[in-house]
Formats: sequence, C-alpha cells, structure tokens
Amino acid sequence: MGSSPAKTSTRIQRLQAAVDKNPESAIARARLGTALLQLESVARGEQELRKAVELDPKCVEGWVNLGGARLHQWDFEGCVEANRRAVECDPELVQAHYNQGLGHMYLKQAEEMAACFQRVVALDPRHASGQYHLAVALLELGRVQEAAMSMLRARELGFSPQPDFIRALQRKLAAKSSPPEKEGAKSNPAQ
Repeated sequence: MGSSPAKTSTRIQRLQAAVDKNPESAIARARLGTALLQLESVARGEQELRKAVELDPKCVEGWVNLGGARLHQWDFEGCVEANRRAVECDPELVQAHYNQGLGHMYLKQAEEMAACFQRVVALDPRHASGQYHLAVALLELGRVQEAAMSMLRARELGFSPQPDFIRALQRKLAAKSSPPEKEGAKSNPAQ
C-alpha cells in the first residue's frame, strides 16, 4: 500500500521546512532528497542529494541514495562512483556495495561485480539477492561450481532466479561434467 497524496505532501512539506530552517544541513537535505526520489521527483531528489554531499562529503545517506537515483536513471558509472563514495564513508553499508555491484553488472564488469557481491554476502550472508547476483558474476567469470553454490544459497533464502540464468548454469555444469572428446575419436554405431 502506498501513502495517500495528502500524507506524501505533508511529509515533503515537513522535510522541506527542515531544509528551510537549516539550509546548510546535509542530513536534512539528504532526507528531503530521499523522500523526493521515493514519492515525487527524481530530478529534484537528485538535486537535493547532490547538495547534501557538497555540504558534507561524508554524508553516507546522501551518497548511497544519489547512487540509487543514478542507477534508476541508467547512469551506471554515476551509480558506481556515488556508491564507491558511500563505501568510503561506511565500509559496512550493505546497500552501497549492492548498488555498486548492480552498476558494475550493467557495465558488464564481472570482476568488479563479483567483488561487490562477495562483500554483500560477507556482511550479510542471508542477503538472498546478493547471493544470486554473486552467482551471476561468478558464472560470467567461469567459476561454475562457485556460481552453483551461491545460486543454491540464494534459492534456500527464498530468491527465485531468472529461468535464463538457471538454464545457462545447467548448461555450463553439464559441460564441465562431460568427459572431453578425444581428438580423432569417432563413434562406431556398429559396436
């Protein structure tokens, strides 16, 4: 269930009043920017988040939500950079590593993606989506057995993998378990 328009308007007004009262507060701007992203305007929300991190370059809430806004706008390099800055501020912030990993996924940077999702699951082993995305990265890197284990953990945690991924993983697992054909060997149907 979403918020009613009246509640949304009241919340935005309350957060805007906090910014008006203290325009140099990075936290107030980050909170307003985050609410705007969720409830009203991505462009205006991103503007407030940029102002928040200008005011306080260590405003982790501003960086991670700015990264999310950029991901939403398909600015994957901007997403990676903003979340990298969030990780610098708080190396334990799972959401920053997760968002950064998604940015690397869309940029087709499997090594970097794997590193981000390895950090996600190290910080939160029960992060089902993190386990799944780690499996995606590992499969891309040819680390098939590790990918299968991570995918299994994701499913145990309740994640429903994409059918295309399951088929690709099954094909690669089957290829690894099949004995290689000897060069020059031909099957003889008469035997």
